[in-house]
Amino acid sequence: MLDFVKYHGLGNDFILVDRLDARDRSPAWGSLARAWCDRRTGIGADGLLLLEPDDDADARLSIYNPDGTDGGMCGNGIRCAARHLFERRQRRHGALRLRAGGRVVGVEPRIEGGRFIAASVDMGEPILEPDRIPVRADAAVPPSTPSRDGLVRLALPAEFAEAWSTWSGAGGSGAGLDPVIRCVSMGNPHAVLFCENPERVPLDAAGPKLETHELFPARTNVHFVRIDSPAGATMRTWERGAGATLACGTGACAVLVAAAIEGKLERIATIRVPGGELHIRWAQQPGHVFMTGPATEVFRGVIDA
Repeated sequence: MLDFVKYHGLGNDFILVDRLDARDRSPAWGSLARAWCDRRTGIGADGLLLLEPDDDADARLSIYNPDGTDGGMCGNGIRCAARHLFERRQRRHGALRLRAGGRVVGVEPRIEGGRFIAASVDMGEPILEPDRIPVRADAAVPPSTPSRDGLVRLALPAEFAEAWSTWSGAGGSGAGLDPVIRCVSMGNPHAVLFCENPERVPLDAAGPKLETHELFPARTNVHFVRIDSPAGATMRTWERGAGATLACGTGACAVLVAAAIEGKLERIATIRVPGGELHIRWAQQPGHVFMTGPATEVFRGVIDA
């Protein structure tokens, strides 16, 4: 039997298992993620968060997608883990340090009246190099050529042309999509597509096809984004290994980076997602992206491992 806590960050929900004091053998977490995240036969979640000891941080955070794969980095999950450490582990010495996605990130809790209400996470520098995102920029048609601003832009693959014309309004949907994919990594890969009406994009059809396209050797998260003003945008997300979600923290960071490079957004902006709002800042120096948003405990329980 294992204790767990259910958290969510703007509706992006997680099962958190605290193994900071564990001495027994670890189970197969990928298999458990598949079983537990199922919304009909399990607890139901967008992912499994695992906290374990780390010599150079408050904890090591591993993220498992509902399909059992490694989630890499997860901005909303980091905030949920920070709330758990603050409230359940009494880590109240100021900024927290969590190892996630192969690096240590700083988390600054936002406290009001002694209560955790939000957290600001230093998500590090965005990754723009194709090999590190990763994306097969040379396999696009036409191939992506190096740009002076460093952003990888891909033409929409030809097999999406018919669907794209429908989404863009020719078929009456009025989505107004720009058929160019911008690629950014925030410790996990993201494909950003700008459009007039992201709410009209058929996410369940478009998301999985783009997620698994051969251009993305490690698959990708997919975001459909409307620019509302220089300081605000609205996005919908199809997450790699999870499907449609109500929020994506790393995705909001990737959206701001891509949009700021192209002059569509300022370097400080509010990104609206179905679950609420994330506040993103891309600092000039040292070039890190900072994400601020809430994290909420839902319930606690015990489940068979």
